[in-house]
Amino acid sequence: MRGKRFTFIKQNDAMQCGIASLAMISTYFGKALSIGTLSHYCFTTNEGVSLLGIRNTAQAIGLDTIAGKVSISQITKLHFPCILHWNQNHFVVLYKVKKGKTFYIADPGKGLVKYSLEEFKKHWVSTQSGGEEEGIAMFLEPTPAFYEKQTDEQPTEERSFKFLFGYIKQYRKYFGQIVLGLLVGSLLQLILPFLTQSIVDVGIKNQNIGFIWLILLGQLVLTVSRTAIDFIRRWLLLHISLRINISLVSDFFIKLLKLPMSFFDTKLMGDLMQRMGDHSRVNTFLTQQTLSIVFSLFTFVVFSIVLLSYNWLIFIIFMVGSLLYGGWLALFLRRRKVLDYELFEQQAINNNKTYEFITSMQEIKLQDCEQRRRWEWEDVQADLFEIQMKSLKLQQTQEAGSIFINELKNIVITVVAATAVIYGQLTLGMMLAVQYIIGQLNSPVEQLMGFFYSVQDVKISLERINEIHRMDDENGKQGLETSVKEEDKGIDLE
Repeated sequence: MRGKRFTFIKQNDAMQCGIASLAMISTYFGKALSIGTLSHYCFTTNEGVSLLGIRNTAQAIGLDTIAGKVSISQITKLHFPCILHWNQNHFVVLYKVKKGKTFYIADPGKGLVKYSLEEFKKHWVSTQSGGEEEGIAMFLEPTPAFYEKQTDEQPTEERSFKFLFGYIKQYRKYFGQIVLGLLVGSLLQLILPFLTQSIVDVGIKNQNIGFIWLILLGQLVLTVSRTAIDFIRRWLLLHISLRINISLVSDFFIKLLKLPMSFFDTKLMGDLMQRMGDHSRVNTFLTQQTLSIVFSLFTFVVFSIVLLSYNWLIFIIFMVGSLLYGGWLALFLRRRKVLDYELFEQQAINNNKTYEFITSMQEIKLQDCEQRRRWEWEDVQADLFEIQMKSLKLQQTQEAGSIFINELKNIVITVVAATAVIYGQLTLGMMLAVQYIIGQLNSPVEQLMGFFYSVQDVKISLERINEIHRMDDENGKQGLETSVKEEDKGIDLE
């Protein structure tokens, strides 16, 4: 029995495209097998897996396979999904063709992508025979053994955000102090718009210079107090951040040391180095962004109530503008995720190529192949540059729309506030206070949107780190043990 819909499964590194493609096929036919389970049947090297390896793995789980060169006209009439040899160095799944002109591809490294006929031929066609363009494809069909065969597939425990907060528990006293500092800083900040209003409505209106100096002195005291609190908070965060980062990376090394030798035959050095960078992303999220968003939410709620008390129309305009801003950023989430996977894969290849280039310098000189190896490295740089340009274009488009929406919102609010002053609904001091409040509210909104991006990034990083922690140890012990154990620590952080 086939699955009702096609399910996409991503690869965790550049060597898993073939296994990920086979995992998508097996899920489509109604039997979900993870990449980890299929890896036990498939021999993979640091060069990836061959079409023969995919066929042998498919047969081992009960799938019949037919592979060979087929033409464009033939492939549109055959059964889907099928595995294609893509760009002569990659495997993808073709799961639907629409009117022979639109090809739906599940690329394990990019996601679900649509291609026109010309784009499809550019990536897939490898030869010509009898005047027809051909490429390599593998077609699969389930046998009764596919459904009868029992696998050792085990439900895997996810190292989720709940797991990450295990690293925070031992520092909860420090985090309590930081949160208290954030709340006090927010309350001090809340006083400032009322002081600004008092300067205009009382001091300037009554021409009382003594009162103005008193208010300015109060603002100075508040500013010094907030600066001192912020200094202590940042020092504590730095203290905790360094310790948690050491714990995260130490647990990763502990796991690597427990893995069998065969694991290191299937991983690029650059891939492992990129996963080390993922730990830094997770650490930053835990120690800085999570606390910052708590502060931002508190500030947003308090200042929103104050703004509503000043003028309900301005409050509604601000909220509508913020929702439009959030909706605009949400449009880019899916594309950002695809680019993050592409960038990770290409950076891993780049790191590996650079490492090989530097460490094999003597061999390169002995073989007199300096120019060829340099060209290989430059090709990798060109591919990395192309992906970075895509990421930059996406970021610029996102920022341009965000700036336009924010500025339009601020202009409308200024017009409404000025009109309210003219008609006596607001005093001039209240208008200045409203402008200050809007400025303070814009920052939490931007931080909240950035937090959603960070959550997406950290989930991606955790998926890549999880792949290592889920693997069985050298002695066959099940992976994903609780990493934060005192007996495993070779370093005392207390």
